[in-house]
Amino acid sequence: MDKLDHVRTKLKEQVPLISHMGIDVISWDGSTVVVEAPLEPNLNTHGTAFGGSLYCVSAMTGWSALHLTLMDAGHLPSVWLAKGEVAYLKPVRGTLRARTTITDEQRHRILTGYEQNGRVKTSIDISIKEGDDDAVSMSALYAAMRQDPE
Repeated sequence: MDKLDHVRTKLKEQVPLISHMGIDVISWDGSTVVVEAPLEPNLNTHGTAFGGSLYCVSAMTGWSALHLTLMDAGHLPSVWLAKGEVAYLKPVRGTLRARTTITDEQRHRILTGYEQNGRVKTSIDISIKEGDDDAVSMSALYAAMRQDPE
């Protein structure tokens, strides 16, 4: 099983809501992760994406980015969202598609902290667009702790 499939399986098996919402980790290129969910199961009373669904898709994007960054370096971490702040800027009327990029500098800080201390905290910024415009902006603090086998 490759790393992306590992993360997909972990999310779907350990967070049942993910399957109900249709959330899927679409891609990871070593720095940028994209997570999507279809609009239909995530609708609100206005026929646009429900704010809680947008939050969840964003949160899972940052979680996936940190998890995959550490997996790429050979680790099997335990990752969680410690704090998330979201701004809803524009309604989302189509696929909920969140994206974040881990910069080289950020990757270095993550790996150094994790490898030296067995744990790390990092802030990750996630965005969802509606067309070319920013629709959702999330700034979240994630934590990871070693659970690698000895």
